[in-house]
Amino acid sequence: MVKETNIENSQENTLFSDVCGIIDNSRTRMAVYVNSEICLTKWYVGKRIKEDVLYNQRAEYGKQIVKNLAARLTERYGSGWNDKTLRHCLRTAETFSEEEIVYAVRRQFSWTHIKTLCYINDLLARQFYMEMCRIEHWDTRTLDAKIDSQLYERTAISRKPEEVIKKELAELKEDNTMNPDLVSCAMAWA
Repeated sequence: MVKETNIENSQENTLFSDVCGIIDNSRTRMAVYVNSEICLTKWYVGKRIKEDVLYNQRAEYGKQIVKNLAARLTERYGSGWNDKTLRHCLRTAETFSEEEIVYAVRRQFSWTHIKTLCYINDLLARQFYMEMCRIEHWDTRTLDAKIDSQLYERTAISRKPEEVIKKELAELKEDNTMNPDLVSCAMAWA
């Protein structure tokens, strides 16, 4: 009788564990999908604003358009669409091409990661932080801390010729592995 109870408990535990795994995996996939859609939506919103406002070439007119659009979007969709958010969307569309934003989303960067990265003006530094973030699985606080500590500027890679840096970053994207020299150098400064 005790043996049967132990077997039943073991089967129930296995069933429970398997069902938890199914639910957890589903939640993770949903979160990745939702995050991807949020990032792409905001990039497309920024792209649309950029096309309409920036090509008009009148700064004051553009500011007013964004402000009016934000007021109407906030009324319809809530406070998540204020003028500050729209400026972030615009900056993201100015910074990243469609190919780059899809790459960032595919790498599962959150909107907060993307907002942070789009304010790094140096293209190579931005690519460096994107690759380090991807490889080391940095959350946004870690990314902010690394940027604030000027990790890129303190690594040996930043002293290399621009073409060498571009080549190494391209290899990172293709190989999906990190150059050991780059990692050790970056980690030494971390």
